[in-house]
Amino acid sequence: MWPLGAVTRLAAVATVGGMDAELVALATSAATALVGAMAKDGWDALRSRFARLLGRGDQRAEQLALETLDEDAGSLAPGTERELAAAWTARLRDLLRADPGAAGPLRELLAATGGGGVTASGSAVAAGRDVSIHASHGGIAAGTITGPASTTYPPPPGTERA
Repeated sequence: MWPLGAVTRLAAVATVGGMDAELVALATSAATALVGAMAKDGWDALRSRFARLLGRGDQRAEQLALETLDEDAGSLAPGTERELAAAWTARLRDLLRADPGAAGPLRELLAATGGGGVTASGSAVAAGRDVSIHASHGGIAAGTITGPASTTYPPPPGTERA
């Protein structure tokens, strides 16, 4: 995971296992934020919103999602966050595979958790806001580099090496 605030939104064109890498990164970010929100104030409102998204209009599926969310929140203990986030990443990836249109509502929920952080996966970055890319001290900064890159400057004209 990239540091929070380092980058805030970048669309990716790469795919991971046949799925848009941006959606994979979104699932990872949302799962991490979801697990983090389970132990915070306001969890009840968020859990209902997540359950509605997961239920996709089916009352029974929404009820099952609430039960799963409650079980997972109840089992959350120090040191279990990573394992639980991995399980939710898989669930959210499945949701996005079945319904890519769920990405918008999932991004809204990610923002509601305060989890507008940044996640990197493969060659993709997903984040909750705008992207700001900066270089300093002779570094290189780019959204995409599709060729050779160097941090050395070309020599002044007439001073080239043989």
